[in-house]
Amino acid sequence: MSNDAVLETLRTLDTDDRAFEESGIAIQSKPHGIVLGASVVVDIQPPRSGLGLYVGNVDAILAVPSNRVTEPPRYYLSEERFGYGDAVVPDAILQYRLAVRVVKCIGEVAAFVDRYQAEAVFFAPSRLRMPIDYKVNDLKNLARKDVEGLESFVFEKMHKDQKAAILSAAIVEACKDKTEPSRFKYLIANLTEIVDKAQEGYKLFASEFSYEKIKGKTEDAINDYTGKIHKTFHDIQNQVMGIPVATVIVATQLKTATGCGVEFWANLAISVGATLFVVLLSIAIANQLMTLSTIRGDLTRQQAKLTTNYSAIADQFSPLYRSLETRVTIHRALLFAILLICVLGVCLTWVIFYHLTTLGTAACI
Repeated sequence: MSNDAVLETLRTLDTDDRAFEESGIAIQSKPHGIVLGASVVVDIQPPRSGLGLYVGNVDAILAVPSNRVTEPPRYYLSEERFGYGDAVVPDAILQYRLAVRVVKCIGEVAAFVDRYQAEAVFFAPSRLRMPIDYKVNDLKNLARKDVEGLESFVFEKMHKDQKAAILSAAIVEACKDKTEPSRFKYLIANLTEIVDKAQEGYKLFASEFSYEKIKGKTEDAINDYTGKIHKTFHDIQNQVMGIPVATVIVATQLKTATGCGVEFWANLAISVGATLFVVLLSIAIANQLMTLSTIRGDLTRQQAKLTTNYSAIADQFSPLYRSLETRVTIHRALLFAILLICVLGVCLTWVIFYHLTTLGTAACI
């Protein structure tokens, strides 16, 4: 060894187990033989891939199947003098990263992608096996705008599942007559045409969901919910209309009762009848309040479904749903107000009964 730096490095490798594990370099000479000017025998193991790849070019990276699916986290290209974190990126790496983005899109529409075997399998409309096998030279015509168009089609939320099925069918149709090793290369070379065909298929699918049809279905649903909300009040309308009548009866028919005569029994019957009326009306109101709660839940689910499936036009129908939710709130408030009035009325009835009855009720029963 020729200098102190080399001497210190060799001594560290000889005494530090962690340094040995990370470098793969083992000192074979005796410790006392590690001195300046001496020859030292070392055993150099293959470098650990976990520390990063040291390769000549991108094709050497692609020799590992999993690297064709995802870019390795750490690597260095000796020919390009490029490390994975460098700011200036060679064209070969840029094209490689575009290919990885294409593979990611394929993973969204294929039945499954085996990362370690670098293989995609499609099941729609028939089974198709596509080895993900390519080199840098196969990527020279891969354009960023085509990859961005593919990503826009695949990852847009509206009708995502339907788009995945349409693109999967387009890929199978385009590649089924090609040999397995050439299928991915053909996909890369004809990406624009395949995406255009998928777009055409989606347009045919989307034509079944035209704005007018969506508008008609939404308005029909709104009218249906409006009728249900109205019915919650209409069903108890007759009972509610009976409240003024009951009030008049209580106010005019209760008499002063000094004994257990007709006046006492008439007052008791009127008070009990008013109480039963309020109990039955309360049950009916509670049932209608539960119905309104169910309607509100349905409205929330319908609005969420509209936003998910037709986000582009959902805002146009949101005011209709908000008006229905406001109407539900008003109806609930009215029902609670009626219930409160009835409870207060029956309490007042019994207060009047006890004021008009000068003897204890138990004395007459």
